[in-house]
Amino acid sequence: MTIRFPIQPRMVPPSKIARRLGITMATFLEKRAELEHSGFPKPDTILGNYCLDAVDQWIDGRAGLSRPGDPLSAQVEMLQAIRGKAWAR
Repeated sequence: MTIRFPIQPRMVPPSKIARRLGITMATFLEKRAELEHSGFPKPDTILGNYCLDAVDQWIDGRAGLSRPGDPLSAQVEMLQAIRGKAWAR
């Protein structure tokens, strides 16, 4: 007997992303370009699926839930500091 553990996918199809956003698939397709223009993650070029973590981070950012101690925020702060030093030269 093989024991199987449930696996939560990280990459999901557009229909699941529409549901995650609480909208219909038709609305998602209609608003997709506007969403991407505002920084919404693009689908994987090979699979056509979306990274659920990236979508959740985008939602958190739009809702103002990003915190200064978050790894992504720390990376952004580091890059801004590096750019600032480069321009100061």
